[in-house]
Parts: sequence; C-alpha cells; structure tokens
Amino acid sequence: MPLVDSPPASVSPWIVAHDAAGLLGFLADVLGAVEQGRLPRPDGSLGHAETRVGDTAVVVVDAAKGWTPVPTLLRIRVDDLDAVLARAEAAGAVVVTARTSLPFGDDVARVRDPWDNLWWLHQRIEDVDFATLLGRMEDPATLAAMQEYDASLDAEMRRRGTDR
Repeated sequence: MPLVDSPPASVSPWIVAHDAAGLLGFLADVLGAVEQGRLPRPDGSLGHAETRVGDTAVVVVDAAKGWTPVPTLLRIRVDDLDAVLARAEAAGAVVVTARTSLPFGDDVARVRDPWDNLWWLHQRIEDVDFATLLGRMEDPATLAAMQEYDASLDAEMRRRGTDR
C-alpha cells in the first residue's frame, strides 16, 4: 500500500535534501503540510518520506553519501500570502521576490528555503478576464512591476549558477 492513500497526481515533486527531516518540519510549519509517512534507510536517514501540501504529495528523501542534493522550484497557492511569508522568514527562508501584484489577478512572492528550494507563493486576489489582462499589460506601472519580478528570478538563478 502506498504511503499516500489517494489517487496519484499527474506530477508529484521529489526533493533530495540534506536533513530531509528538517525540510519536512519546515513544510509543516510554513505551508501546513501533513506528513503521510517515512521510510528510513538502515543508517537512519530518510529513504522516502511523503507529505501532503494542499492536495499534492511531495516526496522528500535524504541525499545519500555521494549524492548531490537536488533542490526544486515549486509553486503553491496560499490563502494568506503575508502570513506564509512571515512564517517562511521566521523558519530561515530568504525572500527572493517581495510581494508583487501581477496583472492576471494574483499577488505573488518567492522564497528560498534553507534547503535551496525556491517557492512561488501565489494568492488569488481577483479573477481577471482576458481583455482586462491585456489592458493592464499596457500600464507602465504594471510593466515595471513585471520587470522587477522577472529581475528577482534572474538574480536568484544567476546566484545558483555561481554556487556550482
């Protein structure tokens, strides 16, 4: 029987981390993840752990000896962006992109957790039809916000490139 007793999602993320147990705690504290189960290796490290973030199972494993951790990029919908940002920062995450209102109706932010995973945090603010979206894309303030939003991701990805 699988750890998660529900239909599999079309895509399920896996994260290979140093200190997988710490990451599982971060996910619970910051995102309200509900752990489904752990399968330890003989050495006590986590060979497989599943946690549910919203309606998605996320698999977390410890990097075995000789493995390189594999952080990932993930997007999650949240109900209260400011509260999630505050919890993330309190748990050691770094804000990569400050809260930004995007023209399609979401306020978004990005954080890098202590395991180097990058989280896109999206809060739906309003439903926007296509005509309104197109109109907003002509607004200089919207374009400036989008440029800052894109620049923050570019800076983060370049930081990652220099770390290797």
